[in-house]
Amino acid sequence: MPAAVASTEPTRFELKSLPEGFVVIREMTYGERLQRQSLTGAMKVLKDNKSDFAGELAMQTDQISRWDFANLVMDHNLEDTDGRKLNLSMAGDLNKLSSKIGDEVGKYIDQINSFDDEGN
Repeated sequence: MPAAVASTEPTRFELKSLPEGFVVIREMTYGERLQRQSLTGAMKVLKDNKSDFAGELAMQTDQISRWDFANLVMDHNLEDTDGRKLNLSMAGDLNKLSSKIGDEVGKYIDQINSFDDEGN
């Protein structure tokens, strides 16, 4: 029978946006995906005077990205200007990260953890 569990082998990516930079990213489990999806937003229904109800949907994309970097980036060689390795699970360090580098790492996280019918 085929194994149906998440891969334990992380994947290393050389960064295009930072020569000599790399990240090592792992695949999330389905249980982690469910946990991550619970961060995507909350909907609350409020009663107001003008209608029977009013809805509010709050998307937490910031929280999702922080969860991804903290839990799925297993290793990297990204440093601050003082030569200290960034701790991507700390908000302060993640806030310092170049947006180009952050976007590229985010794309690799999505690439490993997304399913499409064309081969993934």
